[in-house]
Amino acid sequence: MITPAYLKQDNSIAIVAPARWIEEDKYDHIISIIEKQGYKVVRGNSTRLKHGPFAGTDEERKKDLQEMLDNPEIKAIFCLRGGYGTIRIIEDLDFSEFKKKPKWLIGFSDISILHNAIHNLGIQSIHGQMPLNFTGRLLNKGLDKLFEALSGQTLSYELEPSRLNREGTTKGLIVGGNLAIFNSLIGTEYDVNTEGKILFIEEVGEYLYRFDRLMHHLKMSGKLDDLKGLIVGGLSELKDNEPAFGQSAEEIIFTLVKEFDYPVCFGFPAGHIKENYPLIFGAKVLMKITNTESIIELLA
Repeated sequence: MITPAYLKQDNSIAIVAPARWIEEDKYDHIISIIEKQGYKVVRGNSTRLKHGPFAGTDEERKKDLQEMLDNPEIKAIFCLRGGYGTIRIIEDLDFSEFKKKPKWLIGFSDISILHNAIHNLGIQSIHGQMPLNFTGRLLNKGLDKLFEALSGQTLSYELEPSRLNREGTTKGLIVGGNLAIFNSLIGTEYDVNTEGKILFIEEVGEYLYRFDRLMHHLKMSGKLDDLKGLIVGGLSELKDNEPAFGQSAEEIIFTLVKEFDYPVCFGFPAGHIKENYPLIFGAKVLMKITNTESIIELLA
């Protein structure tokens, strides 16, 4: 896998909106957060547009992202937010210039589509906080870690154990993203091969029966069969019906992977949660899961 160049002071970072828009009054704070890290900010045209729920028409959002992918002066691209919309433009993007001069692309949720596409090009990308999620403080821990990753510092996490964890030690390339988005790409050219890799998944807002269906589809498609390991991130705001489904989201996953022997880590702090720690998709990861701690370390 190709690692894009790490950022240096005064490098330019673009903000583009491949999915939905946000209110104009949020941008001064967003830009100040990035500039205080020593970087220049280039606002893409899509961050100034609205078309229904989207940040401009499909063509406008595609054109904006394409320009930033192709621009050699842009060293990283922050996707403004998720929501929905990236799948409407992915087929029209041309990654030929991006492959010649890779740069970091950062986002999560709906941006999992771009992570899959970039992974299949053999290039790393960052699953991490987006400008919509920047807090009122200068930094939170997850955002601090994100800027550390962009500057080339090693990411390493030590977590409290979960009762559903499965112990073991393994290494492998990490792939994944939002569960629903990852599922939606199975069978397409953006489908990622999980064989011999560590899979990360997170989800937000689904009903438990739909989450159960997503996980069964993941298993039936073979995505859980030959993993090196499984990391489960935030499972946020999941909803139940009446009568109750009878299993939590964690228990659904635990049941579906119990026949396998690879290590499983629950409760990794990434996804639709406050801190949302970064992961570098396509990087080699060490997983060490014991009954006293969980260690996730991204290796050089």
